[in-house]
Amino acid sequence: MRKLTSVILMLVLMMSVVGPGVAAAAPASSTIPTFSIVSVVKNKSVTITTYNFPANDSFDVLEGPMHSQGIGGVKVATVASGAGGSFTATFPIAADFKGAYQIAIRLQSNTGSGFFAYNWFFNNTASGSGGGGTTGIPTFSIASVVRNKTVTIVTNNFPKNDKFDVLMGPMHTQGVNGFFVTNVSSGAGGTLTFTFNIPVELKGSYQISIRLQSSTGSGYFAYNWFYNNTYP
Repeated sequence: MRKLTSVILMLVLMMSVVGPGVAAAAPASSTIPTFSIVSVVKNKSVTITTYNFPANDSFDVLEGPMHSQGIGGVKVATVASGAGGSFTATFPIAADFKGAYQIAIRLQSNTGSGFFAYNWFFNNTASGSGGGGTTGIPTFSIASVVRNKTVTIVTNNFPKNDKFDVLMGPMHTQGVNGFFVTNVSSGAGGTLTFTFNIPVELKGSYQISIRLQSSTGSGYFAYNWFYNNTYP
């Protein structure tokens, strides 16, 4: 954990939405702050739910072009984390990005704590990630990692009765064309916990992208990344 913390302190930008489900970490925390996209009103607002956020911190909310991670984006709000952990907040969509197909969003501490997280969303009122007609965008967060062995994820807003290929690849690939790990069923959908083996081809990697991609043709997908270092 000491190694992970020092690495995070040195790197203040990383990753690509959440995939959807995207995020990053900072100083002395055993968990990684992330947030998922709950809903979107096209060209008007986006609602998020946070996970593992630090208490008593303040975050600028930035929006930018897709794949920008929100870095250098347009500031749309400032939000206090209060008690931390999970909270839900709604932010306006910046005028600069009205009409955009996809938008990156970033929460970045303005207190100097170093904490930040980012994700992305379709600028479409009733669209899930990749289609299919849900009002929530499927995402997943990283719950834990055993270096070179396994990664455990927790999903959010996953569609019911779908099947997903689990792919892992190098950092910044979003898991596209990654190494096939397994196939899982979403069952009742919503929030699910899965543990996957890290493929031998990626053992020793510093960071790994992971992607869940529907194998049924529904169009749903979500992606994230993780440090290949045991935590929490």
